[in-house]
Amino acid sequence: MDTVKSVSRAIEYLAVGKPVIIRDHDDREGEGDLAFSAKHSTPALVNFALTFARGLLCVSLPEEYAERMNISRLYSNNKDVHDTPFGYPVSLANGTSGISAEDRSDTIRALSDIESTPDLFCIPGHTPTLIAKPGGLRVRDGHTEAILDLLGLAGIGGPGVVCEILNSAGAIAGKMELETISRNLDIPIVSISDIKKSLLTKPENMKHGSLTDVAPS
Repeated sequence: MDTVKSVSRAIEYLAVGKPVIIRDHDDREGEGDLAFSAKHSTPALVNFALTFARGLLCVSLPEEYAERMNISRLYSNNKDVHDTPFGYPVSLANGTSGISAEDRSDTIRALSDIESTPDLFCIPGHTPTLIAKPGGLRVRDGHTEAILDLLGLAGIGGPGVVCEILNSAGAIAGKMELETISRNLDIPIVSISDIKKSLLTKPENMKHGSLTDVAPS
């Protein structure tokens, strides 16, 4: 599938609240992440990610969202070759455990709501966060930035959710395995390189996850 078609199909799915698979380069992590819009998070979608993808379910935050919620980067000893931008994990401070699929979905949707304030959250909590680099894929080739740029291209904006896809043996699912999953479950695959190519047709000052985005429905 060519670049335009793969990106367009992914955008169509994200726009109606369905997940996509974002795959990076073989010479980087070589992994595929199940990804969806935080605004469209549901307990069923979170549970699907936890039981099917089985990786670490994280919320990818535009930097301005993280700053607004007082979520800062975790300490790093600088040994991660990919410089994964982990922020503090959070949960809604609503008296629940924060760990169920419903609790995590509520936390994810609250993080995507431009009306939310820092006092709504427990830090640390049960939902890991990632803080994207300003400039997105133009400055860092990560799934963290890829889902936000893809949501920007879709006109959705806001935070996204990513979860690495593992195979039945617990290893990172390879290219052929991801393609089989895509066919069997009707989940489109889009590569980070294709998303980057699509960005080249857009203004460089296009912001992903702008705070001017509408609040989640």
